[in-house]
Amino acid sequence: MINTKHASVTQSLFKDSTQHTLRNMMKKLILIVCISAFFIHRANSHGCEETSSVYLYSSITVTCANNTRSIPAFNKTVNVLKCLDCNIPIVDNTAILINFRGDIFNLSNSHVRKIKMGAFKNFLNNTNQFVFENNEIDYIEPKVFSNFNAIDQIKLRNSKISSLQPGVFDDTSLSVLDLSLNHLSNISFIFDGIKVTKLNLSTNAIKELAEDTFDKVTFWSGRKWRIGTQELDLSKNFLEKIIPNTFKSPNKDNTIRNLYLGTNSINAIENNTFSQLSDLRILSLEENKISSIYKDSFKGLTSMTSLILKKNLITNIPIGLFGDLGRLEMLDLSDNRLSSLSPNTFSGLISLTKLNISHNELKVFEDSHLFPLGKLISLDVSDTKLHDLKLEIIMEHHFRLRVLVLNDNFWTCKHLVQMYKLMNHRGGGFDYPARHFDVPNLHGIACSRVELESYENLSFEEFLNIISQDHVFEDIFDSRINQDQENPYSDIQSVIKNINNITCMFIILTIIGIILFISCVFKFVVLYLRSQNIIKNNKFTFAYAQNQDNVELLH
Repeated sequence: MINTKHASVTQSLFKDSTQHTLRNMMKKLILIVCISAFFIHRANSHGCEETSSVYLYSSITVTCANNTRSIPAFNKTVNVLKCLDCNIPIVDNTAILINFRGDIFNLSNSHVRKIKMGAFKNFLNNTNQFVFENNEIDYIEPKVFSNFNAIDQIKLRNSKISSLQPGVFDDTSLSVLDLSLNHLSNISFIFDGIKVTKLNLSTNAIKELAEDTFDKVTFWSGRKWRIGTQELDLSKNFLEKIIPNTFKSPNKDNTIRNLYLGTNSINAIENNTFSQLSDLRILSLEENKISSIYKDSFKGLTSMTSLILKKNLITNIPIGLFGDLGRLEMLDLSDNRLSSLSPNTFSGLISLTKLNISHNELKVFEDSHLFPLGKLISLDVSDTKLHDLKLEIIMEHHFRLRVLVLNDNFWTCKHLVQMYKLMNHRGGGFDYPARHFDVPNLHGIACSRVELESYENLSFEEFLNIISQDHVFEDIFDSRINQDQENPYSDIQSVIKNINNITCMFIILTIIGIILFISCVFKFVVLYLRSQNIIKNNKFTFAYAQNQDNVELLH
């Protein structure tokens, strides 16, 4: 009986001990799991850390990494926020818990898909930049940025945006809106109500523009350094035509000054297309398919300074095309199909300083073609199949011409030397020379020893093949070969004369400098002696004293 009772007590004690051990093991296991979970979460999220600070301006930059769904709270006021490799698909009032009061809010590369109203309700209205580059945005709630009155930039570049709701930027004022490198095709009503300085829509899929697309957009003069830089960039899209008066400038405070339409598929510029852009300064139409332009295609552009028409299919320039472009300074017609010009082609371009007509098939270029261009400084006629250019006559009428580019044409070496001397006399020489050193050349510009029998239907590559048969020898530009009757020592004599003139001027200036130096030293010595009472009077003070005595006697 006693043994049975003892066994029962022993069994009970063993059971209690086992249960106690199990409870301890469970507590330890739970503690280990919690600690592991904490460290796993910390390793995966990394939270937000202060990466830099400028205490003088109370500026704190915080960088978050690998955050999911939301940005956690931070125990300091943040001025600049960057989120690296985050995954925050929905930006709303629950996604941003950080105490943000600063200038730059950056959620680039964060897999953002939706930006909802109230996401920035706790921000101050002086936030300067919103950066959402490289995301997958498919929805932005209208007026989400409308409460901010100091925005400089909203960057939505390369965020796979294919559509946005009408009026998404209504009541939004900013300097730069960057929507480049997205998939937008229809932009009607998207920008209604916006007030912007620079609108970048380049590299999208825009195929057409309605006449009223930008009617409710205000291109304002902007803040700080952006004043007077109103700009619309529609380059690298799929535009095939521009309806006349699509772009408007109601007044000087709402105007487009720079318009970029390059790298599209525009085939014609109709009359009066830009007639309401009287304040436009730069118009770029490069790399389109423009084959048709008309007399009034650029009518009304009275303030324009740069017109870029390179890489198109233009074969003819209508007389009077540039009639309204009296302020144009730069015209680029390179890489077209121009075969001829007339003395009236450039009529109206009284302010033009730079003309590029390279990579055309002109074959003939007369000095009369440039008569309207009295202020011309730079001329590029490279690769235009020219073999003759009356540069001496041109320079008589264009005394400001300093830059001449004439590579890849059919020059003879004699003619090339003569043109080089003329340009060198102006202090210019040849600009942007080619690099054809394996054939007869001058500074890399290819030339033939003698004039060819015919240049008809000759390509520059064929010209190079022909002249490659002539060996390159050192005296190719000797005055005897060029049959140049000019005194071979005239250039040396001119240099010697210039050196003598400079020497005389230097001697005269040196003498004047020495005289002035001696005068200053003499005055300094006299003043010093007076200050030491070594010299008490001079002729001036003595005469002055006598006059004073005479005045006193009269009284």
